[in-house]
Parts: sequence; structure tokens; C-alpha cells
Amino acid sequence: MANSCSGLERFYNFPFSFSSKKTQLKLPFKYLVIFILINPNTVFGQLTTVDSTKLSFIAYCGGRNEKPEDSTHLDWAKLDQDIIKEKINKLPAIGYSVTEIQRLIPHFLDGKYNCLSINEDLGYGLKSTKYTIYGGYGSCNVDAIYWGDTVLKIRLTIDNHREIIEKYLLKEIQLQFECVNGQVCYEKVYVENVQKYLNESGQLVLESADTNYRRQQAINYFTDVMTGGTFVKPFYITYGLGSETFNHLRFFIVNKDYNALESILFSPSPTSRLFAARTLVYMKDNYNYKPTSITNKRMKEALASAQLVRSGILSCWIGKFEYDYYDIVGDFECLLATQ
Repeated sequence: MANSCSGLERFYNFPFSFSSKKTQLKLPFKYLVIFILINPNTVFGQLTTVDSTKLSFIAYCGGRNEKPEDSTHLDWAKLDQDIIKEKINKLPAIGYSVTEIQRLIPHFLDGKYNCLSINEDLGYGLKSTKYTIYGGYGSCNVDAIYWGDTVLKIRLTIDNHREIIEKYLLKEIQLQFECVNGQVCYEKVYVENVQKYLNESGQLVLESADTNYRRQQAINYFTDVMTGGTFVKPFYITYGLGSETFNHLRFFIVNKDYNALESILFSPSPTSRLFAARTLVYMKDNYNYKPTSITNKRMKEALASAQLVRSGILSCWIGKFEYDYYDIVGDFECLLATQ
């Protein structure tokens, strides 16, 4: 089902040429550097032992507060414990390469044997994998962004009943998990690997740690391609564009925050890069914005690879048999006014 607003100028046919991969911008990398300096535990994963009493709050993270059953199946709980002990706790130390991850999780890329693996091509040499391990009562996700065999970032998430986390999992967890946006998660950025990517392929923005919380959240919304993020799958948003996407874009527009939008051009997400590029075109037309040659090249690349954004969950149970489609390039101003 198409969602369109007719009569608006379209911007698909931008001519462009590639320049050297060695060319880099300083601004986007600053976001990553600041994040690394402010969040050493999260980034480097230096904590090898964790006081489980200090993690008790994570049992209350998210919405699974219902009791699993009147009586707990200990064999099911043990399955969940084993995933934590044998997989999750060990991953940060060896997660710097896909090869090493596959030594611990042999079917990380193909998802065989009671697991699910979703692989995406993000462009610019980057790929992502979301790997789900199913246990007895819950599951754990292992997300990775990587470049060839080189892993840049991992995110580990635990999805289980509060009672199971409290009684059986907390005592096994050896990582500093946090509650972020309703998720029990742990993240690690492999800084040396990121630097290798920057040296070879240019810029990349994985996180912002801007001191302005509203700005930080808006940028991070567009850089998140992992479990819990909106842009896990390129050019697909599960529940429609929604007000959140365009609220963030309007925030950047009202504040004339060109730097934030330019940084999002270097997000791992192709969808986010498209949103940023189209918003900057709007800023050129309405605010006399003048991009640098490097930014202009990146904008043209994002617009040249644009696709319609799909949305929706196809299911006969809810009577939905086709996706909704949004033309971000052609219908941008209409969507900006109505979403």
C-alpha cells in the first residue's frame, strides 16, 4: 500500500562521483571519541566480575513482569543459565572478530539449531547480524556490526521473565548489563577495530555522547541498527514512520543543527543516511545551508541508493497481506508536515 503526497518535486537523479576512501571528516568521529572517553566500562568491557546485587534493577527492565508458571521447570531455567554462562559472559572477550564469535557460536551466521540469525548489508563494507538464542523461559540476542571479519560493536540483550532473571540469571551474569530503553543490554565497541575501519574506509558514527541529552538521543536514534533500534533492517520500519522519526528531524531543523544531520550521514543505517540526506536537501532549499564537498558527495550517494521505506508486519491473523510504502525522497515535505 503506497503512502504518498502528490505534486512534490523528486530528487532521485543526483549525479555524483566517488572520491578517495581515505578522505575523512573530523566531526562525526568526535561523537565516537567522546563516547569512548565517557563510557569506559561499556566500551571496553573491562569488568570481569560483577556484584550481582548491583544488577538487581535489570530484572525490572522491560515488560515481562508476569510469572512464567505456578511451578518453575528447573530444566528450563538451567537452559537459560547455561546460555549466560557458556555464551553471553564469554562474548565480549572474543567478539572482536566474526571468526572468533563463530568458534563460540558455530552457527552465528546461519542460525541453525533452535536459533535465528538475520544478516543485513549496511553498505560501505559494513554488515550486521542479529543472532537469537532460545532458552527455556526466554532468549538472548547477540548483535554485531562488522567489516569483513572485523567486529566494530556488539550488543548483548536478555529477554526473560522478571522472576527467572531474579532467581536464576543474576547470579550467573558477569557483565555490567544496563537497562536501556526497556532492554536488558550490554554493549562493547572495539575501538582499535573502529580505527582500522576509519583509516581504510572513511567516517562512521556508532554513538553520540553529546552533553545535550535531547540531541544525544536524537542522534543515537538514527545510528542504532541493533536489537531495540528502529533501523535494524535497511529501508524497513516495523510500525510505520511514526512521530518519533520526524520529531527528531524537526528538532534538527528548528535548531538548524547541520552538524548532527551531517554526522547521521555516517550512520551504519542506510535508512538513516537517507533521512539525513533528504533533510539536508530541505535545509539547502529553505535555510541557505551550504554543505562541504565531502558532505555533498555523501548526500548524493544516500539519495542515489534510495528505496521506498517498507512498514508493517504481514500476517493473516490481523488481515495484513502487503506492506505500507513511504517515499522519503519525493514525499518528504508532506511527511514532515503530517507525521
